[in-house]
Amino acid sequence: MNGAMSICRASSGKDRKMENKKVWLVTGCSKGLGKALVEELIAQGYPVIGTSRSRESLEKIFGAERENFLPLAMNVKEEADVKKAVEGGLAKFGRIDVVVNNAGFTHLATIEEMSDADAREEFDINVFGLLNVTRNILPIMRKQQRGHIFNVSSLGAYSVGPLSGIYCATKHAVKAISETLAQEVKEFGIHVTDVKPGFMRTEFFGSSYKTTAPKGSPYKHLYDANMEFYMGQNGNQIGDPKKAAKLYIEVAEMENPYESLPMGTDCCDGIHDICAGTVKLMEGMRSVAETTNY
Repeated sequence: MNGAMSICRASSGKDRKMENKKVWLVTGCSKGLGKALVEELIAQGYPVIGTSRSRESLEKIFGAERENFLPLAMNVKEEADVKKAVEGGLAKFGRIDVVVNNAGFTHLATIEEMSDADAREEFDINVFGLLNVTRNILPIMRKQQRGHIFNVSSLGAYSVGPLSGIYCATKHAVKAISETLAQEVKEFGIHVTDVKPGFMRTEFFGSSYKTTAPKGSPYKHLYDANMEFYMGQNGNQIGDPKKAAKLYIEVAEMENPYESLPMGTDCCDGIHDICAGTVKLMEGMRSVAETTNY
């Protein structure tokens, strides 16, 4: 009897401890930064809804469903699928406090040689998938009068380069969506953070990218030079995904969290240089711009 009561008390104490933790939903967490974040959240005792296109892949990495972890198959491109997953997470934990729109990938190809289908797939996942999740989570957060959405853009939200034009276009879009959304939902107690990772030491240039270099391409020299650069980054990136995961959690616990969150000095330096160049360009072009004034 006493033993049973002790177990009950311990269980209740654990339940209360978990109740005080924010409930996280992370998309695209079977690899990369999303995987590192879910591992850290579980280690710190946070309730987590982890999503990927395959539930089996999540269970293989993080284990089966349990008290503080719910693995769900979810295709961000399908709004009905997203709605079902969000409802499943809500049914298990009763609320969703933090969402990380992490799902995304890059397809490296020149603008001319990127097919319509490939360009649309990249936008479908990186942009429209993010919008699907956001639309389905906001009514919940507005009702709660609290919440935090992390949207993962990139250093690529500022920079561009050969082969990465479509990827960078998706990340420019994510940055604009995040900054706009932050203004729209602030009155409901909802925070939005645009996350800008630099090069992170993940599978990004391993198993998480695609490329299509047609045989006999007139851009072969661009493919050769740029793929040599990207492959040289693989395994040598400055960014530590484990430290990035801890930073996510620190920011989510802030009373006034950052709306813009660069990760890595390469990101800060890159954005600084790009913005400085833009300011210099506009100063030089002012006399030209004035010619169109009334």
